[in-house]
Amino acid sequence: MEFLLKLGLFLVLIAVGYWRGRRNERAHLRLLDNEEDAVTDVLIFATRYPPVSEHPLDPILVSGSAVIGSDYFRLFLAGLRKIVGGNYSAYEQLMERGRRHAIVRLKQEAKARGATMVFNVRIITSRISNSRGGEATQVEVLAYGTALVPAHGTVTDSPLHYVPGPELPVIEPQQAFKHRFSRYWLIAWFAIVLYVFFEAVSDRYLSPQWRYAVGAPWEIFWALSVVAAGLLCWRAIRAKTVASTYIVMTVLTIPVLVLALYFGVLRLNALLSDGPQHVRYIVQKGGALKPLDPTMPPLRLEYYSRTSTKEYWSQLPPGKEVKITLLRGVFGIYQYDLGPLAAHYEAFYRSER
Repeated sequence: MEFLLKLGLFLVLIAVGYWRGRRNERAHLRLLDNEEDAVTDVLIFATRYPPVSEHPLDPILVSGSAVIGSDYFRLFLAGLRKIVGGNYSAYEQLMERGRRHAIVRLKQEAKARGATMVFNVRIITSRISNSRGGEATQVEVLAYGTALVPAHGTVTDSPLHYVPGPELPVIEPQQAFKHRFSRYWLIAWFAIVLYVFFEAVSDRYLSPQWRYAVGAPWEIFWALSVVAAGLLCWRAIRAKTVASTYIVMTVLTIPVLVLALYFGVLRLNALLSDGPQHVRYIVQKGGALKPLDPTMPPLRLEYYSRTSTKEYWSQLPPGKEVKITLLRGVFGIYQYDLGPLAAHYEAFYRSER
């Protein structure tokens, strides 16, 4: 008895699905017939390119989509077809209705935009139901193509109602240092690198060998280098240089300018000074040097060829007097001559080894 009840309920559902599905299908087909008759003047083509036209045309993208669901009767027939095999005519009708409806909506949009032809029409189908979860089959059909409408005068007069966007900068092909400003910047950068290399190599052979008496003003050098590189970067942007070029050049320019300022300030400060003078210093406990003249600065003789000189000055007896060549240049920076001290450093560290 229970089996008969379940079988009866199943047959009732099949009958209801068949009746309701057929009714919906006939109503849908009547709707499609009426809507297709209303857009018969809009032609669609699968070809990619339209024929040559004597009048200018504007291309626009038009599309239409439809979602169609199956009924229980078709779901039942599909299950039987999986057993016996054969043509899925029930699903074919479902897909045909979806394609027709998507094309109708495509034509409706094209007609609303003032187009009478749509080229390069393509149809995409996707299933949006979960068949494993027992859901009835539901498919989405998307039709899209390129419609052509007559162009009138300028872009603003076009039926498409385009809104002009901001004017984009005209940038030449991205070839590094193709712009004149980039080339000059690169040449100047190489010249500064060569200057720094020459100073670093030849410094020990020059006489006098000037060093900063109280330490180099690194903070000022870095600040000036950042400002100078920033101005060059701003000028490169104004010259419409390729972004990757001026970003890399800005990063490379800053440390090179710092080193160039280190050596350049030493040379200019010495050149524009009143000349060197011999200043007497007294060795303090721990290796500090205190000037006998209170107007002279205390010295920070910390390194020689990357070696700390603190051991050398610490081994000297406190109160020992030493003479150091010192000058104060136009920048107000004190410098001392490393040359006379270098021989003492070399002898001391050679004996230590």
